[in-house]
Amino acid sequence: MLESKWGLRFVALALALFMFLSVNDVFVNLFSDEGETTESEMIEGVPVELLYDEENYYVSGAPKEVNLQLYGNNSNVKRLQTTRDFNVYLDLRNREVGEYEEHFTVEGLPDNVTAEVVPETANINIQEQVTRTFEVQAEVSESRIAPSHQLSELKVIPSTVTVMGGESEMNRIQYVRATLNDSSRITGDRVEEAEVSVFDSQFNKLDVRIDPTDVRVEIAVDERSKEVPVNHEVTGSVADGHNLEDVTLNYDKVKIFGSEEVLADIETVDVEVNVEGMGNSETKDIEMDLPEDVSKTEPAVLQAEIEITED
Repeated sequence: MLESKWGLRFVALALALFMFLSVNDVFVNLFSDEGETTESEMIEGVPVELLYDEENYYVSGAPKEVNLQLYGNNSNVKRLQTTRDFNVYLDLRNREVGEYEEHFTVEGLPDNVTAEVVPETANINIQEQVTRTFEVQAEVSESRIAPSHQLSELKVIPSTVTVMGGESEMNRIQYVRATLNDSSRITGDRVEEAEVSVFDSQFNKLDVRIDPTDVRVEIAVDERSKEVPVNHEVTGSVADGHNLEDVTLNYDKVKIFGSEEVLADIETVDVEVNVEGMGNSETKDIEMDLPEDVSKTEPAVLQAEIEITED
């Protein structure tokens, strides 16, 4: 065959094809597992599942998340990065009260992928579970309340929660607080959701279970107000041949509304009753002289009853 022209061309083509495939690692990929190279990738924030007797024991020291270093088949490692269809857990079902150093278990990986948990172990403390009921306290930052308003009532629903934990942690509980995450300005009554947290005397957050974990906080506010007396001054003169017998206001006190600073500077409300040229008795509206920062008054308008007689 080599003596013929076509035989030589065939051999040359075969050699060229072989060299092309070798340069592009086709043979390596063809005989590797599923035609792919191995891969190593770190997956962060993988949840940890605890397996133990939750009715009788309380476990502390277990991390909520770990990192997972995957090794193996390229396509499977890439897929697991996206799907995370595997589980990491600590199996403590055969453990009793005590302290243990436990290894994590990874379940659900394909045969051609292995994993290394970071950290490799967790220091676990298993205690007899203690259950108690606590009243929940809530606080609203003064900075959230508008200057013209003040907090009148704070109600937590439900008012109590069940706290479960080891005896050592439960004995440290000093505060059970509903933490409000909203920072917006409060200018009226509202309801907010709040997460319940448990703290010791130094306000260190304690590792306990809480049921329910969230509560509703009903916030009621009132507009800041102050009641002050009204002083009136009569100005002007009635018409010739008439006498001013009496001037009476329909209110001798008014309630004014505004910020704490504004209200602190106001002790009385002064008004003028102008009778210039009046010849008959009548009731007229009277304007109140108030700073611009006073948001409103109750009543909104004063009335003066003016009694005039003829000579």
